[in-house]
Amino acid sequence: MLYVQSGYVRQSLHRRRQSYLKNCLDTGQAQLLFIFDRKVGVVRSENGFDIALFGPDRVPRDRREMLQAVFLGELDGTPVFSIACEEHPRNLLGLGCQPPLFVELRQATGMLAAESASLLGYALAMDHWHRSHRFCGACGSLTASGESGHMRICTNPDCERKHFPRTDPAIIVLVANNDACLLGRKREWPDRRYSTIAGFVEPGETPEQAVQREVFEETGIHVANIKYFASQPWPFPGSLMLGYHAGALSETIKLHDDELQDARWYTRDEILDWVPSGRLLLPSQISIAYSLLEEWFNRDDVPPLREIDKQGQHRAPITQL
Repeated sequence: MLYVQSGYVRQSLHRRRQSYLKNCLDTGQAQLLFIFDRKVGVVRSENGFDIALFGPDRVPRDRREMLQAVFLGELDGTPVFSIACEEHPRNLLGLGCQPPLFVELRQATGMLAAESASLLGYALAMDHWHRSHRFCGACGSLTASGESGHMRICTNPDCERKHFPRTDPAIIVLVANNDACLLGRKREWPDRRYSTIAGFVEPGETPEQAVQREVFEETGIHVANIKYFASQPWPFPGSLMLGYHAGALSETIKLHDDELQDARWYTRDEILDWVPSGRLLLPSQISIAYSLLEEWFNRDDVPPLREIDKQGQHRAPITQL
């Protein structure tokens, strides 16, 4: 699973050390990554892409002071900041500096190392949070960035409410019934693509209660024996996927809401036959949805799921919700 913190240290205690971080930027003892038009800046590498990192000295000083930098942490001991640009960075970087290539992280993830995908996912999620919290939710006034990009403060002196980055908890579950698992598909997904059941946790309920509610709402199946599996940050735009396994108490599928276009039970034999032929397309192999399927599918008397899903490594992730 990608997007889990890897390769960098957040160093959250540095966020209030404004003079230290400013000095890192002023003296060039830092690295910058760029986001433009909700795309991340990368450079081509031997195996695909890597993060495009620039020293602060690549940005003329008069432009550097205008940047809204978000402190992400330290990479190999060096502070790293993300810069969200309203105009293409080619207009920001100094002469002779090759600008990065901007790509959608969702499409490029399969060509990034885990450490790079993790840091870029963090930066992208923070960019989404800043863009969606430009105005105070309490009074509607403009907000300003604080704590090195990890807080927004209402500029209304009669309010001054502080807003902090949030992530939305969501459950994702592999429901099993003897030798079959429950998969569904949304209308907007590519043809033949099926995945596990997922949905957001609502106020006042536990994740386990959300598993029961979401599975029944979307498929009409009652579940029990709910067991936590793992979690995955999902920066599209900013969720935390909580993975579960569950057992079915019923078999008849009935689509109660309009979330899914179709849902059905798939046996191991059907997966063995249909995945290699392309009749059934599974989720991206970087997703927790795939890990849940893999955990259920793999056993001694069948080939490993990734072995029969040779094309899966090239499949771009879609929304898990």
